[in-house]
Amino acid sequence: MIKKNLVFVIFLICLSSLSAQTYIGKIDPYPAKSFAKTTGIDTVKILAVMVEFQTDKDEATDGNGKFGTIYTQDYGNTILDPLPHDRAYFEEHLEFAKNYFHQVSNGHLIISYYVLPKVITVSKTMRNYSPQINSNDFSSLANFSREVWEKADTANPGFNFSSYNLFTIYHAGVGRDVSLPGSIADSRDLPSIYLSSEALKNIYGSGFNGFPVENNSFDITNSLIMPETESREQSTYGGTVLYQVTTNGLLAASIGSYLGLPDLFDTQTGQSAIGRFGLMDPQSIFAYNGVFPPEPSAWEKIFLGWAAPITLSPGKYNINLVTQLAAVPNDTTIVKLPINSSEYFLLENRNRNALGNGVTVTYVLNGNTYTKTFTKDQPGFYSYDTDSLKGVITDVSEFDWALPGQIDDTSDYKGGILIWHIDDNVINAKIASDEINADKAHRGVNLMEASGIPEIGEIFTDALGDQIIGEGTYQDYWYKNNYAKLYKNIFSSTSTPNSNANSGANSLITISDFSSIGNRMSFNVVYGDSILKPIFSSKVQTSSSGNYLTAVQDGNNFGFNFLSNSDLSILDNSGNIIKIIPGFSKYKVASISNNGIQYVIGVIDSTINIYSNNGTARTLNSYKSGMVFSTSPVLINKSNAPLEMAIGTKSGIVEVYSLNSNMVPLQINTLNAGNSNFIINKICSNGNNLSYAASLVNDNKYIVFDSANGTYSGTGTVRDFAMSSDKNGNGYEVLLLNGNKFDIINKGVLQSEFAINSTDTIKSFSLTDLKQDGNNYIIFSNGNKIDAVNLQGAEAENFPFDDPLNIGFTGLPLTADFAGDTKSEIIATTIDGRIYAINGGTGKVVDGFPITLGTQPAAVPVLFEDNGIISFAAVDKNNNFSAWNIGANAGTIYWAEENGNNLNTSFIKSASNQNVVNTFFPANKAFNYPNPVYSGITQIHYYVSEDSKIDIKIFDLAGDFVAELKDDAQGGMEKETPWNVDNIQSGIYFARIQAQGVSGKTETNIIKIAVIK
Repeated sequence: MIKKNLVFVIFLICLSSLSAQTYIGKIDPYPAKSFAKTTGIDTVKILAVMVEFQTDKDEATDGNGKFGTIYTQDYGNTILDPLPHDRAYFEEHLEFAKNYFHQVSNGHLIISYYVLPKVITVSKTMRNYSPQINSNDFSSLANFSREVWEKADTANPGFNFSSYNLFTIYHAGVGRDVSLPGSIADSRDLPSIYLSSEALKNIYGSGFNGFPVENNSFDITNSLIMPETESREQSTYGGTVLYQVTTNGLLAASIGSYLGLPDLFDTQTGQSAIGRFGLMDPQSIFAYNGVFPPEPSAWEKIFLGWAAPITLSPGKYNINLVTQLAAVPNDTTIVKLPINSSEYFLLENRNRNALGNGVTVTYVLNGNTYTKTFTKDQPGFYSYDTDSLKGVITDVSEFDWALPGQIDDTSDYKGGILIWHIDDNVINAKIASDEINADKAHRGVNLMEASGIPEIGEIFTDALGDQIIGEGTYQDYWYKNNYAKLYKNIFSSTSTPNSNANSGANSLITISDFSSIGNRMSFNVVYGDSILKPIFSSKVQTSSSGNYLTAVQDGNNFGFNFLSNSDLSILDNSGNIIKIIPGFSKYKVASISNNGIQYVIGVIDSTINIYSNNGTARTLNSYKSGMVFSTSPVLINKSNAPLEMAIGTKSGIVEVYSLNSNMVPLQINTLNAGNSNFIINKICSNGNNLSYAASLVNDNKYIVFDSANGTYSGTGTVRDFAMSSDKNGNGYEVLLLNGNKFDIINKGVLQSEFAINSTDTIKSFSLTDLKQDGNNYIIFSNGNKIDAVNLQGAEAENFPFDDPLNIGFTGLPLTADFAGDTKSEIIATTIDGRIYAINGGTGKVVDGFPITLGTQPAAVPVLFEDNGIISFAAVDKNNNFSAWNIGANAGTIYWAEENGNNLNTSFIKSASNQNVVNTFFPANKAFNYPNPVYSGITQIHYYVSEDSKIDIKIFDLAGDFVAELKDDAQGGMEKETPWNVDNIQSGIYFARIQAQGVSGKTETNIIKIAVIK
């Protein structure tokens, strides 16, 4: 007769406990899609029934279907889960669950239980209720549950089933939950599983209400299926071995499933994902051979409503964090550090010996209760070695003794700070499929292992060729004097592991100076670095469309206006809502500070709404027009003249209002597009001149009216429209039309036109002085790229900028010089909420970026100044409103928000010419891209300092003529001429580019083009 714990299995498959590699299946295959957290004291009332099967001699199952038949030898009562497995035995296991949850929930959860006295025998052998291995079809287990509860109802007439809410089936035999060396590959034991109401509806259909009992007056809507034990015999060369594995951990996790906790291991492979640092992981379920798991992790406790974290807003902090067992009222036990609107860190202090007196184990043997105390790790009492235990364990004084750690005569590495990276985007997307942690590279609940080596769930091979699976060690806590080789006592964007968001974006969070291990530990938290600093994070209410954000500046003071579905929220400089005005504007509002009073102007239908705030009084005035408005209001701040406001209409008319000092509309002037079928799309203003664009209803035509240069008519439908001035001070308009086409209108004449080759629809653009070369550039998001092109459509040097994750950009890029290098930076946001700042000169990401919103922006972000420092604010689709300082010193904002600025002028002044290239035809600006070219178009790029005729002749290596291209180039501006290589054979070609300027200059550059097919 041989008894054996799991130590031999450990050497084969894990570091120090039964590995998740050996766990089969899922605890809760269909978790609830939503869960109401416990807010007070809650009670789980468990009804359990004992079930046997028809007798069998099936070698694919353990035992013969009856209780107490899984052992072929008499092991006596010195083992875990000794016989008899009767009603008292199952009550003892339920007593453990009661004690476990009372302690770990801090009294929030009370468990009561009752085991029906009669053993139920079902109609078939175990095999007939067992699903196929690796199958997701659990209908056989559902049918087993149906039969059990029907028979239990019959066997217990008059019993009040409705007094209970969790219904548990304890069946004869072991669970198909653990795979040991030599196990039968086609085991037909029953897997342990929690069949929730959702799971049963998935099996029986949405109309399923439950298993009827009590003469159909009550329906049982769930079933928790558990084995009599997880201990089992295995035949080895040395004889029959008894592997002792009890069900306490599995029962606790299964009740966790009932409470709403999802599985936190990799449910696709069964491998560990959080190790022995929480509850819902096989490493914890089978810690101490299933005798007792550690406490749930911080995230699990918060999810269940048993704990509330202290959430830190941006700033600097020195934090003291206390273990739950040692905490007194007002102590902080969990800290939450938001990364963005969907990700955050949770920090908790965990200690294997918080009470300082070891761990006391309570067990029942032959109906008597005993205790045994352990003051350190010792043979027979390790997470994988329980030879010193016997009977049924019913309580443990400190469940966190099951955590990884080391307590012996020479060391005391018993705990420290745990840092959890939580990603709600992953959790929300994958909770219904029970795959929160199935993606090893992107877990929803992820432990930041302080050792710097992410070993949890990883498979290693030792010198003997045995497989070892990581479950975490004492080096994965954060504490002073952690001797892990990669440990630096700091958690930051550059540490290992790092504090970045899951997208790789900089969270701007640094945690440092962790103290020594103890029940009360300290550390420092800092948001931001020397330049990038979060200002605030707050909440607003967004809608699916119609979201607009604007900033209003008054000296060093600033505030915000957020429009969502026509409702206006007035916000202060901390993002807090001061006032909400419903039905304020259909289009982006204009705002201005005038004589110390802040004004916000919006239009909806035929109504102009003007809100004013002088700091003490807030007033809303409304004015009616005879027209239906079609644009945002534009404020025209002329020099030495009253402020004006222009608004476009659906009748082809622009209404221009003179405003008095109190912003009251006075005289009205009208500008007529000349056709009532035109709709005014947008209005721009340079402060003196007014320009507007209009499209003809149901026709592909537009007009541009410039109050200084007259009208231009063109073909296309206007998507966006902006205004600027060239180096000579001449105003020009940039129109984005359908088909991703740009028209540039200068002094009423079409200066250039070009189309962007893209499968994406370009919806808007901004303008900026990108290079200070005398030209403003057009900036827009184009799928996975940020494009920067000049007024001839030529791509700016070092552009486009490609999204490193290939997810794609969204919305309107903003532009400013905030890095202090006199070059404009481009600030652009990706679909998943990463915020990039791109240096306009180099095309590279500015240091410290990307930062992160967490999810897609709900509106175009804004740039503003916070005490002279350029700053950035954005609202995302999770209703989060966040702002950051992004500049070190004062800089220049070029395109601050949608429509350019808070006045909605969509105007940028002439570009600086300090970097103008005076060389007539510089060789370093002659090239082609892409190069090599595989098909389609390659762009031949060049620059001339004066207006020129361009002649490009292309020859092959033999000198034979291949093609000739002719073009016109505008002086002081880079230009591109396309060459289509679809009919060109593979090879090396030479392009001879000749430029002949209006002054008579002629120069030539030769470039090499590779065609590969």
